[in-house]
Amino acid sequence: MLLIGCPCALVLSVPAAITSGISAGARRGLLIKGGAALEMLASLKTIAFDKTGTLTAGKPQVTDLLALEGSENAVPELEVLRLAASLEAGSHHPLVKALVERVKGQNIELLEAQDVQAVTGKAVTGTLSSRRCSVGSPRYAFELAPLERPLVRDIEALEGTGKTVVLLLEGSRPLGLFALRDEPRPDAAAAISALKLLGISSVMLTGDNKRTGEAIAASLGLEAKSELMPEDKLRIIGELQAAGPVGMVGDGINDVPALARSNVGIAMGGGTDVALETVDAALLRPSVTGVLEMVQLSRATLNNIHQNIAFALGLKAIFLVTTLLGLTSLWMAILADTGATVLVTANALRLLSWKRSK
Repeated sequence: MLLIGCPCALVLSVPAAITSGISAGARRGLLIKGGAALEMLASLKTIAFDKTGTLTAGKPQVTDLLALEGSENAVPELEVLRLAASLEAGSHHPLVKALVERVKGQNIELLEAQDVQAVTGKAVTGTLSSRRCSVGSPRYAFELAPLERPLVRDIEALEGTGKTVVLLLEGSRPLGLFALRDEPRPDAAAAISALKLLGISSVMLTGDNKRTGEAIAASLGLEAKSELMPEDKLRIIGELQAAGPVGMVGDGINDVPALARSNVGIAMGGGTDVALETVDAALLRPSVTGVLEMVQLSRATLNNIHQNIAFALGLKAIFLVTTLLGLTSLWMAILADTGATVLVTANALRLLSWKRSK
């Protein structure tokens, strides 16, 4: 009775499966920081995705460059490009990198920017050759002064095709316009569709304008919430949690509050150090499919745990009855106890060969 009642197999049921699940994920570039995060992934009801660098490749290209006319002080396109890139040269944002790369292609010498300041989520301002300039979103430009109707129509047309529009301003006067497009990752639409089949809804959270956000979201088949500041993303995560556990996938500093607030924060490969330190899990390769794989691995691990517990308790129950009936010898009890331990361990090790379900 003492041997049959020994709980070795039951005690091993959970940690053996959790360890195997975490190891299986690591082999596939899915870094999960502990059993609690692995278990929580299986119960997610909603996953919120950042846009730039997460659902998109994070490598935008300048598609349109326009020097605005209608003023005796109008500047040519190359000067617009030089002023904008000079002001943004110290930033590491993907949109800024696209501007700087365009300048390198034109072999333009940059100016030295002074008194550079960031207006969170809206613009960067600074002084270039005694001119106070800024590079920011159309929303930021509207806050300074009304924009002319033809310019507004150009902005709306570009944003409607999924492009991000950036304006170069001197004071409140627009000098030029840039349009950039960051293409969705090739696997993003398929991964979001597969998550939907698993009963998980997806939503895109972005600081980009509404038209661009909706255009990208429509191509991927998910809902978009646009023009968000970091505190807005934090608030929306809290609202989504009312319907069940929420996961957040992001890669930048502005995603950190939302990543920390979510039930499971997931950092996309190539994200900032701060984001990687904050999250519960990380994708070591930049692929949206990795989020799907994490959920499937988590569910496979929980199924394995349930099987192990059933094996452990079932064998104990069977041999307890046979012992009370006098049918179990001492050696049979020893083999039953050891056999149950081996069985649950072997079952947990099956997770090491886990493969994503089609």
